[in-house]
Amino acid sequence: MSRRKQPKSQVKTQQKSKTFEFGVFNLGIPEHIEEPLDLSKIRTKYIPFGANNLFPQYLAELKRKSSTHRSVLAQKSIFTSGAKFVTNNEDLKEYIQDVNADGETLRDVFKKLADDYYTFGNAYLEGVLYDGGLNMYHLDATTVRMSKNKKEVYVHPDWAKYNIQKEKLSILPLYPRVARSRFVIQFKDYEPTFSFYGLPDYVAALEHIAVDYEIGKWNHTKFKNGFQPSAIVEISGDMGEKEAKELVREAQKKFVGDGNNGKIMFIVKNGDTSPANVNIIKDDQEGSWIDLQKITDQNIVTAHRWQPSLSGLVSSGKMNNTGSEIRIAYDLAMTTVIKDTSDKKIC
Repeated sequence: MSRRKQPKSQVKTQQKSKTFEFGVFNLGIPEHIEEPLDLSKIRTKYIPFGANNLFPQYLAELKRKSSTHRSVLAQKSIFTSGAKFVTNNEDLKEYIQDVNADGETLRDVFKKLADDYYTFGNAYLEGVLYDGGLNMYHLDATTVRMSKNKKEVYVHPDWAKYNIQKEKLSILPLYPRVARSRFVIQFKDYEPTFSFYGLPDYVAALEHIAVDYEIGKWNHTKFKNGFQPSAIVEISGDMGEKEAKELVREAQKKFVGDGNNGKIMFIVKNGDTSPANVNIIKDDQEGSWIDLQKITDQNIVTAHRWQPSLSGLVSSGKMNNTGSEIRIAYDLAMTTVIKDTSDKKIC
């Protein structure tokens, strides 16, 4: 996703005209996530994934923007790939440690496939046959599109620039077809009305994932700008400008911390003999934002079919000293989500 600048809006006053420019990061949820039912209306030989054929790219951007979402995806991939592959066969053991020309282990490739499967709902494995063996490679799911005939896949490094870089397109046969000693295997789940692509578990929580990013952005902006003072102190007295500035500087040294989190606005009123007045400014938005963060985290974890305690979202007072809640959550995750993925068959 790229940053888009909204058109400049003109704000007119009686004195002069000012121009304000607002930069907004667009993480709007796609209105329609569907596959075309009438293939005769598709002009390309491949099936677009999403209205603009960039739905996988959108999912990749979401993964980089939401901390909760990214954490769950990482845990799923690690739990699925395990520590290593083991075997008693010495020849197979040697192959497991070097499954392609890039020197990757079988676990390296499998972990990337698991990561793509959880992130995009699709994973692609490329096989390259040679005399006496087979090299296995992971194909980035954002670069792959399915063909209409389901006999091949179209691979392009940047689908956003496909129309001007068509020479970079590669066409590979889909297993069990093999051409030029190469083939591709697709892994995906069944999804109603989808026959070419799968969808990730969390697809129902796309809006909550986008909100998670916006909450983090709001907190960062508020912390960075900090333009709202925490208090206004009005000091009455008869003093010159130099004396007033010195008074404010001394007060700031005494009452404002190094982090500058709580700013105090001082107003010195000359000629006023009334007592000093202190007004405390409260931020009533904090509570609502905290509640929204909790709801967002809960919905993201639920959509992933994951366990809150594995994501660091353990409720106060629910976990005893032995950590039984985490152990139970781990067992549930391993026997449901992880086992379901590990037993995945070729589509």
